[in-house]
Amino acid sequence: MGTSGSYGGSGKADWRQAHDAFDALSGSGAAGGDWADLPDGQQQSLDNVLDALATALQNEDADHGAPPATAYPLSSLLATSTQGGAGAGGAGGGTRTPTGRATGDARRQVIRGSARGAAAVAGAYALRNGDATRLAELGLDLAELRSLGPRAQISRILQTVLGNAGHPDETALRKAATRWVKAVILDPEPPAQQDGLRGLVVEWIYELSLVELGSQKAQGDLTPQQAIRKQRWLRSWLERRLKHLAIPDTSRMAVRDFSATAAKVTGEALRLLRAGRS
Repeated sequence: MGTSGSYGGSGKADWRQAHDAFDALSGSGAAGGDWADLPDGQQQSLDNVLDALATALQNEDADHGAPPATAYPLSSLLATSTQGGAGAGGAGGGTRTPTGRATGDARRQVIRGSARGAAAVAGAYALRNGDATRLAELGLDLAELRSLGPRAQISRILQTVLGNAGHPDETALRKAATRWVKAVILDPEPPAQQDGLRGLVVEWIYELSLVELGSQKAQGDLTPQQAIRKQRWLRSWLERRLKHLAIPDTSRMAVRDFSATAAKVTGEALRLLRAGRS
């Protein structure tokens, strides 16, 4: 289940409570994946799961579930340096160690991870809009990107911003960002920027939660079909709970500001989930 592979899980008390809440969610009932397909009484059970997940993510986050007063420097969010003004493939760029969680005892980068994923999504919007200035913030070159096919464009943006995944949390971040980078670049009509930012926040919380819910410390005894059904309900309920999460107008934001907004929205999303309010 989930994105974690052989990851053992943190084993902390908050996550044990999240495991227990998820285990208490019945895997039986309608075969659909939408919240409307939930058996009677399951909505409260899903609220309990989201509350436990948000609590664990807030408490384990390096920034305690809230962005710093001063936005993260954009250079600190990128896996590829932009010194010398060259693009990701140019002579001036060099790949650094990813800035996310790298070891089992490091604190989770929940808020910072959202800012990193948002930088990748901002790069996709900049490419779609032909915005060379915002691409240059990421060390990317518009003409070079336009010379590539769509799949190569997606790969270049993700690699420049996120680098290689060295931890299950990094894999989760890459999955969340990839979904929305692809949507912006490949869809005939890309999502509005506010929808893309909200979607990234929802997907990041979901994928990061699955790292723990699918770890070796998860005790649920489910069939594959039940596990998939519960995951779909969790995603659908999370989307519903955060559907009306307030997002400011991001259309004229620089990449750094877009990233900072994602960090703030993620902190607010975790607070709303703990409060059990949509």
